[in-house]
Amino acid sequence: MRFSFNQLERLFSSHQHEFFVAALSITRNGAAAEDVVHDALLAVASLQTQPDNLKAYVYRVIRNKALLQIKQAQRLDTSGLDLDHIDRLSMNELSAEERVFIEQALEKITTLQSNQQQVLLLKFFADLSFKDIAAIMDSSINTVSSWYRRGLQQLQEKCDE
Repeated sequence: MRFSFNQLERLFSSHQHEFFVAALSITRNGAAAEDVVHDALLAVASLQTQPDNLKAYVYRVIRNKALLQIKQAQRLDTSGLDLDHIDRLSMNELSAEERVFIEQALEKITTLQSNQQQVLLLKFFADLSFKDIAAIMDSSINTVSSWYRRGLQQLQEKCDE
């Protein structure tokens, strides 16, 4: 099938935030995540034929571009997670206690293992399914759900301290 730029444009319009969060969960830097999404979309737009599942393909390219950027920049430490670029949901709709809890959780998420951070951010802020996250991370659904469960448990323990 011939590649459709209109389909890519519609996909980007409807999933822009999710693509950004996917890149941010890996790069841990807002500017780098924006660059990754841009580079990934350019790479996908240059295809001659359209992949069977365009959305899954775009996520895979974003993941690969983000991992490549990390490798090239040699930024493997988890201390620099740039949470200011994450849309904090509709914080105005939450109670004061809920807002405080979310802020504390976001601060403590940086202490988790990288895979756990990535799964939690993709689940909470991109609202992706475990199936989608597994495809992005090139892992099984069982592995992703295990990272999610352990990360959530550790995050809860850290918030209870």
